[in-house]
Amino acid sequence: MDLEIFPIKTLSGKVKVPPSKSYSHRAFFIAGLAEAISVINNPLTVGDVEVTINALKSIGVKILKEKENKFLVNFQKSKFIAPEVPIDCKNSGTTFRILCALGLLSENGIRLTGEFLKRKRPIQPLLEAIKQLGAVIEVNEDEISIRPVNVIPKRIKLPGDVSSQFITALLLITPLLKCKGSDATIIELTTPLTSHPYIYLTLDMLDRAGITIKQEITKSLMGNLIIPCSQNYRGQVYDIPGDFSSAAYILGAATLAENDLNVILTNLDFDSPQGDREIISYLREMGANILINPHEKMVKIKKGINKSPLEDFSIDCRETPDLFPILAVMGCFTNKVMKLTNIKNIRSKESDRVSGIARELKKMGANLEEHEDQLIIKENTKLNGADLNHGDDHRIAMALIVAAMFAESNSYISNVEIIEDSYPTFIEDLQKLGAHFKIK
Repeated sequence: MDLEIFPIKTLSGKVKVPPSKSYSHRAFFIAGLAEAISVINNPLTVGDVEVTINALKSIGVKILKEKENKFLVNFQKSKFIAPEVPIDCKNSGTTFRILCALGLLSENGIRLTGEFLKRKRPIQPLLEAIKQLGAVIEVNEDEISIRPVNVIPKRIKLPGDVSSQFITALLLITPLLKCKGSDATIIELTTPLTSHPYIYLTLDMLDRAGITIKQEITKSLMGNLIIPCSQNYRGQVYDIPGDFSSAAYILGAATLAENDLNVILTNLDFDSPQGDREIISYLREMGANILINPHEKMVKIKKGINKSPLEDFSIDCRETPDLFPILAVMGCFTNKVMKLTNIKNIRSKESDRVSGIARELKKMGANLEEHEDQLIIKENTKLNGADLNHGDDHRIAMALIVAAMFAESNSYISNVEIIEDSYPTFIEDLQKLGAHFKIK
C-alpha cells in the first residue's frame, strides 16, 4: 500500500490508542509458560505479536480466540515440542530472543530463523548466557539451533547495555529451571542497564504471575538479578493497556498543528510502568499544553509546541529508544538546537533508526548532524515534501508520515502496511483527526 501525504495545518478529534505491543508479547509468553488457563483481553495480535502467537502455537501452546479481543492460553504438556522446520521469527526481536531462552526448556531443542538473523541484529551475548546455563548452540547465517544438554541454574554474566530483551528473555525462562546444585540463577550485569523501563515492565508482569525475583540493582543500574529455580507460573487475567510508544506518534502530530486544538487520546493507563510516558514531559518541555486525566485514562492536547522556544533541548534516549524517531521529527520544527543523545543502541533495532531517520529528514531539507551516539538537529523551521523510504521499520514509517503532514508540499511513502507491526489503525486514526492522505 502506497501513501500520498498532503500538508495540513490543524488536527482535532478523539482516537483510542492501540494495545501495548510490549505488554502483548509478554502476556502471551507468560501465559504460555503457565500450566493453568490464562485470559488475555484486548491484546495486539498483528505484526510482531502475531509472530509470537504463531511461534507459541508451533511449540505446543494452545491459544484460542474465544471472542473478539479475548484469548484463552494454556500449556498442558510437560515439555515444549520441537517443530520439524525452524520457527520463522521474521524481524521480531522480542520473539526471537525469548524463544532462544525457551530452548532451555524444549525437550529436543529449538531451531529459529528469520529476517532478524539476516539483519545481523544483536544476539551473541544472550547465546553465551544460554550456553553458560547448559545449552549446545549452533549458529549459521540462516538459522540458530539451541539444544539443552545439562541445564543447571548458576551465576551468569550478561551486558546490560546491548538489549534489554536479553534480560527479559532470561527472566521469563529461568524461573522454570529445575534446581540442580544451585537454588537460583543469578544474572550479573557487566554493564549498566539500558531501556530499563522495559525490564521493570517484565518484572511487574512476572510478579503478578506469581514469580519471585530479587533485585540487587544500584542507582548506576548495575548489580544482580536473582531468580529462584523450580517456580511455577499461575494462570492470570491480563488486561492489556494502551501503548504509550504508539501514542507518542499521535501526540507528536497533534503538537505540530497550528493554533489551539482539541485532540483527545484514550486508553492510556498511567499506572502501567511504560517508560514512553516520558513523551508527555518532553512535549511539555517544548511548550505544548497537554492535560492528563489518569482516572479516565485520557490525554488532551490543547496547544502545540512553541516553535520559537527560549532554550535549546537535549534529550537522553537511553531509556526511551522507541521515542527517538518522533523526537527527531519534532526537533525539525523548532527554531533551536535539539540534541538526542545515547542513541547508539537504536542503530540495532528493526533497522538502524539513527541513519534511517537522519537520511530521510535530510532528504526533506532538515539541518542535522549524525554522530555515532547522538543526533544534532539544528535550527529548522520547515521541511519540504519528498519521496520517503522507511527501510521496513514501522516506527520510522510513522515518524516520516508525521513529518510529511507538516511539510511544505506533498510527500510519498510506499509499503505503509509495515505500520501494522505496532499500530494497525495509525492511518485511519490520523484521518479521523483531519490528516489528508491518498491511499494507492
